[in-house]
Amino acid sequence: MNAGDIMTLGAATVRVDASVSDAARLMLQFRISGLPVVDAAGTIVGMITEGDLLSREELGTATHRRRWLDILVGPETLAEDYVRSRGRRVEEVMTRPAVTITERTPVTEIVDLMEDKGIKRLPVVRDGKVVGIVSRANLLRRLIRRAEERPTASVDDADIRKHIMDELGRQDWRPSATVDVVVQNGIVELRGTVTEEPVKEAVRVVAENAPGVTRVIDRLEVAPALPGWI
Repeated sequence: MNAGDIMTLGAATVRVDASVSDAARLMLQFRISGLPVVDAAGTIVGMITEGDLLSREELGTATHRRRWLDILVGPETLAEDYVRSRGRRVEEVMTRPAVTITERTPVTEIVDLMEDKGIKRLPVVRDGKVVGIVSRANLLRRLIRRAEERPTASVDDADIRKHIMDELGRQDWRPSATVDVVVQNGIVELRGTVTEEPVKEAVRVVAENAPGVTRVIDRLEVAPALPGWI
């Protein structure tokens, strides 16, 4: 699955020479947390988000450091902080360069970028122009659709059991005690003993996600391993 499969087509943008108040007004109007910043030709040059507007002189939240920290960071950083907290144009406040993706960027890479960079939305760019946005909301909507999808074809009970056992066998946390899986008419019954509650929950999730399963009856018991028991 790629960005093009889940993105919102088109995106609200703000010009690099627009005012900070214009950017804030657009975010409120469209109920979004960030805007791609574009130049006169429509090419993306940065990103302005709610986070960029939190440390502001107007709010009384401009960055203030202890004097000894001021010495450590140096005049260049202090000057940049001053401009970001008091600048009136988007270009003075925005984050640059913008972190962007293309329509072919895999969803796994999108999630990694969001986690690594601590960002909520990524502009989708084609030839330098913004053609869409992928936000956390897009990912959640896709999650809902996939979670609600149910296989229409019936699956043989033996195949269901094999799928569960194979999936368990691939996991590093697989149960070290006895687990039995009984399947009848798509209903899975889990029996036996595991040594930890999280393992019990994980076994149940494996069963619930197996194709063709209509119900899971969890009869697993938790019994901590005895010292020296393998």
